[in-house]
Amino acid sequence: MSFIWQFSRKHGELWFYKFATFLAGCYFCFFLQAQFQWTAVVAAAFTGLLGTFIPQTKRIDSVHVHANIYMGAFVAMGSKVVSAGLWEILLVSIIGSTVYFALTPYLKGFGGRLGAIAFISSLLGIAMRLWL
Repeated sequence: MSFIWQFSRKHGELWFYKFATFLAGCYFCFFLQAQFQWTAVVAAAFTGLLGTFIPQTKRIDSVHVHANIYMGAFVAMGSKVVSAGLWEILLVSIIGSTVYFALTPYLKGFGGRLGAIAFISSLLGIAMRLWL
């Protein structure tokens, strides 16, 4: 029983870090577009640029903080979901971080994975918005 608790605690913490960084990237890009009327590309590029200044440590190495920030910015850049409001940003971030968390052991490298996950999470966010 202790093993199960340790396993779920470790993975729950890892998922939360992925979710928090995904949400931060998505919300910050959305904020730049909404408040300062920046174009989507400039807002996403600036978000990604700021994300690169987060230092790479052993503790956050498995979280892929930079990749999550980029994916959040991708979603905010290319999706109309984020124009709907904060709840949709939260929903898309939950979907995106969960998809990324689930696919991380199976997909190696970053080539195409970040954009694909951003696309999938945006698509599922739109579908959930229509269904709910």
